[in-house]
Amino acid sequence: MERTPPTPVLQVLPELPLQELECFSVLVHQLHFGRTAELLGVSQGRVSQLIKRLEGRVGAPVFERTSRRVELTGLGRGLAEQVVPAFERLREGYDTARARAAAADSPLRLGFQCAVYEPVARAIARLPEGAAQLVELPWGDPFSRLGRGELDLAIVLSPCREPGLEVLLEFSRQPVYVAVAAARHPAGADSVSAEELAGLQLIEPRGAAPEYWRLANAPRRTPSGRELAYPADAATVQEGLTMVASTRRGLLLCEGSTRYVQRPDIRYLPVPELEPTTLQVVQSERRPHRLAQRLVELLLAEVS
Repeated sequence: MERTPPTPVLQVLPELPLQELECFSVLVHQLHFGRTAELLGVSQGRVSQLIKRLEGRVGAPVFERTSRRVELTGLGRGLAEQVVPAFERLREGYDTARARAAAADSPLRLGFQCAVYEPVARAIARLPEGAAQLVELPWGDPFSRLGRGELDLAIVLSPCREPGLEVLLEFSRQPVYVAVAAARHPAGADSVSAEELAGLQLIEPRGAAPEYWRLANAPRRTPSGRELAYPADAATVQEGLTMVASTRRGLLLCEGSTRYVQRPDIRYLPVPELEPTTLQVVQSERRPHRLAQRLVELLLAEVS
């Protein structure tokens, strides 16, 4: 008589307290209930509740809490050694899966001005291959393509006050330099005062940038009120530098751009009195892309 094979017994795995473990992992890094609550988007009381629940499941305290500080117990340190790396891998796997799904749906169209700076390049490299399409923007027109819906994100010189556009991150604060022809400004002076700019003819960005953006990136007056002259314009920084090399004109740009465009016929001199520049990550409020926030998180990790 043929025997019927026994039905396999399914082993029920114990439920993992994922909420408690996520809260624990964040608190291990922050050692502060308020900051942990802010990062998780919950109340401080909820953080305390989750940690107490985890300690109840484990059977002993994992944190020592006083009015002044939060520290891991010996048991907590052992738990952190196992849980925190595992939870980070879990989150990375989840984020990667979401990014791949978003990239398959439609790549992130990312505009940039002047150059793709190193922190931006590293953040993009951490996205799935093919997830981002880079588009160079005109020097003097940072917002038009984003406003028309042709791009999902743009990394541009600040400020941005355009209706319908939202600033997600401001970063990369850098001093301002002036580019001058090496042949007409031989080595000697290692900087230029803002007042000395009034003696130069400057080159401004050409394009549809709003006036407030122009005033920030091509100021019209020195700190003392002397007028600055811009008798020429250029569509790109490279075009402007070519004009600088063959004339007595100058071009204002950030320190980062001076590193990316090295030319023997150009000297870059700092202008300490001018307000430093910053970059902003900007998106359209009407059409947020699923990868936008992920790229901002990666970029924030690079510049923090």
